[in-house]
Amino acid sequence: MARIHMDCGTCESATPLQVHKPEEVDVSLTMTEKATSMLEDAFGDDRSHALLVGVLSGGCSGYMYDLQIVESTETPCQELNINGFRVLVPSASSHLLDGIEIDYVDRLMGGGFKINNPNASSSCGCGESFS
Repeated sequence: MARIHMDCGTCESATPLQVHKPEEVDVSLTMTEKATSMLEDAFGDDRSHALLVGVLSGGCSGYMYDLQIVESTETPCQELNINGFRVLVPSASSHLLDGIEIDYVDRLMGGGFKINNPNASSSCGCGESFS
């Protein structure tokens, strides 16, 4: 646990904010056949890159999913092999992403990847953010 002290000059009696760093968990995730097929199209025969599955602050529910195809990353990550793809999950986000299913859905105005997350207490209507 880290303790953060803010000095704004007028808040001398303010109680310090307690920040709890979540414990890293061993991530387990799955990928549907449709998502695998779409990634095969995106990667082609080049498996030297990895799928980075992360979380960003933002969105209407607090967190947003972040999927990227990367060569490497300096962020400490857990590395998984899912359906023949190298998948990287940042250690700091592991507690939010453990147990997710990566899917691909077709929609009237185009398709996209969708994350089914059993850890999310709520999510927005578009499915791109969660809390």
